[in-house]
Amino acid sequence: MNKHSIMKLRVMLAKVGMHGIMLPVSMISFVLVPQLFFTVWGQCGDLSMLSLDELLDLDVVSVAKVPGKVMKTPAAITVITGEDLRRNGVVSIPEALRLVPGMHVYRIDANKWAVSARGFASRFANKMLVMIDGRTVYSTLFSGVFWDVQDLMIEDIDRIEVIRGPGGTLWGANAVNGVINIITKDSADTQGGLVSLRAQTGPDGEVSARYGGWLSDRTSYRVYGKFFDRESFENSAGDDANDQWHQGRGGFRMDMNVSATSKVTLQGDIYDGKSGESIKYVKPTFPFFTRTSVDAPVAGGNLLGRWNRIFSKQSEITLQAYYDHIERDEFFVDETLDTVDVDFQHRLDVVDSLEILYGLGYRYTRSDTAGKEAIAGIYSYAMNPRISRNNLFSGFLQGRLGFAGDKGELTLGTKVEHNDYTGFEWQPSVRVLWSINSNHSLWAAVSRSVRTPSRLERDANVNIGLMVPPQNGLMTYVRLFGNDSLGSEKVYSYETGYRGKMSDSVFVDVSLYYNKYNDLIAGIPSGAPFPEISAGWPRLVLPVRVEEARDAETYGAELSCSWNPVNWWRLTGGYTWFHLNSLDIGNSLEARQGFEEDENAHHLFSLVSYLDLPHNFEVNTSLYVVSALDRLNIRGHVRLDLNFSYHPTEELTLAAGVKNLFDDSHQEFDNTMDGIQASEIPRALYTQLTMSF
Repeated sequence: MNKHSIMKLRVMLAKVGMHGIMLPVSMISFVLVPQLFFTVWGQCGDLSMLSLDELLDLDVVSVAKVPGKVMKTPAAITVITGEDLRRNGVVSIPEALRLVPGMHVYRIDANKWAVSARGFASRFANKMLVMIDGRTVYSTLFSGVFWDVQDLMIEDIDRIEVIRGPGGTLWGANAVNGVINIITKDSADTQGGLVSLRAQTGPDGEVSARYGGWLSDRTSYRVYGKFFDRESFENSAGDDANDQWHQGRGGFRMDMNVSATSKVTLQGDIYDGKSGESIKYVKPTFPFFTRTSVDAPVAGGNLLGRWNRIFSKQSEITLQAYYDHIERDEFFVDETLDTVDVDFQHRLDVVDSLEILYGLGYRYTRSDTAGKEAIAGIYSYAMNPRISRNNLFSGFLQGRLGFAGDKGELTLGTKVEHNDYTGFEWQPSVRVLWSINSNHSLWAAVSRSVRTPSRLERDANVNIGLMVPPQNGLMTYVRLFGNDSLGSEKVYSYETGYRGKMSDSVFVDVSLYYNKYNDLIAGIPSGAPFPEISAGWPRLVLPVRVEEARDAETYGAELSCSWNPVNWWRLTGGYTWFHLNSLDIGNSLEARQGFEEDENAHHLFSLVSYLDLPHNFEVNTSLYVVSALDRLNIRGHVRLDLNFSYHPTEELTLAAGVKNLFDDSHQEFDNTMDGIQASEIPRALYTQLTMSF
């Protein structure tokens, strides 16, 4: 190694230390040594990774509902490409979201995650909207996402667009802290066959297969199937956590170019499986606490159709409809959820500098919950009414106006919804972008968003706990009563950001934000305990009523940077600083996990290295640093993932890697409020074979 290379290494190490994150030499070496090795070995062959210019030239649709470039987007957005997923050895959507600055991702057990943007992380996080190809992924029980059933064949994902910050103006209620839009590939881009086999310590196994073809010269299709069997983790005591996870799914997609200006897409999926869980709950006899393990059956399917028609460069319409069916059998409650959704939008360029986008939508949901009458004589879980039917009508209007010779862009819009819970809701926003030049831009936004109440908050009649020891000689149950007069949670968001291409090889993206939350929903003690006779014996009931009881504020900064020092090596780094203050708590009880100070990490750091080596080898390294969740007594952790790929031919890929290299196991999150016991997240080794034909 020459003197110049040694000096470059010293400068690189110094820069890492200057950012206040002192990493063990062994960790730094796993990121930097491959680069030094390659410097000695020689130059790379064909470029397989996207260049910096190509990444910035990607079209994104989640911010404005029409394609736009990253540099021209007045919002905090990150794009995870399908190539990023492959090179990082990603097997689940939550694991992919670790790549995004500002995203709080904590694994609870083998099949459950706490995922959110800008705080409020819990298994039942309810302030982020998630979509798959325009289909909203949603549970009416808690206004959030069951991540164990949001699965796809990873090779079919084109990109994941993640907005940190409100998106209610276009996407509606519950898009409060962010929007995750998972977009799959056009079937024309997935032709031929593909088989992927993966084995992982556990032992875990996964097999997926896909085949694509043409029905005519205008109609392409693909079909796929996937099955995995993942063994359980261990808990903190070293015992089996009983959180094994088995699931099979299949689906299809068909894309038809009706004409040069008209396209129809039809796609669908079905799945069936079981998600194991270990649960701790209280009972009316000594020692009052007990554990049990269950396999929660999950099943469902969906069918989506979309028609897009381009009338001219100035006019385009899209009509989409889908049906979604979900079945879950949880320990405390069952739910069968049916959703029908229809959405129409029209883009119209009025003049060269003014674009109008408007749309109408309707959604019908039917939720059927089967309560567990009694579990060990204490927990009763009921919804009143058991079956809930709800209608949601919506419309939005947005205008984008260019000014100052297209250096500036002003976006004004609002969405108006009417739901059966809270009536009319409006969610306006103002966004402005200023392009200093083609390589630098500034943006700012002010938004109002809402989160409508869930079924649990409105309809629950639930024994959620037991006071031990008995009070006045009687068992005292804590019962949560829903409130059908609840209003929506309201959020006022203020954001600003900068994007800059500092050189041909360096891109920087910075976002600052402040959010003010009003009327956060929490439980309020509602009077003295009252007597009740059940199953022939008396007891006391302490009532807790759901109310709009809290205010809060969050603020923080998010920094991401991409660096292509050479065309065969790319580094992507991210840092997040986050803070939450609870305001005007009053006499409310703890609302839910993630709502309290110090229940979210204040600092998140990531560094991802993509390295192309000669002879079709790839080395990809991901480093994640997460600070402690102090209130939950969860220590901070450092995770390093290492992934190798070899492409002996264009049709064959061999991959191997290790997740959590320097730590045999660690706990990332606490036991959940519904009694789910958190697991230790172990180190995992994997190998994968992918063949196309």
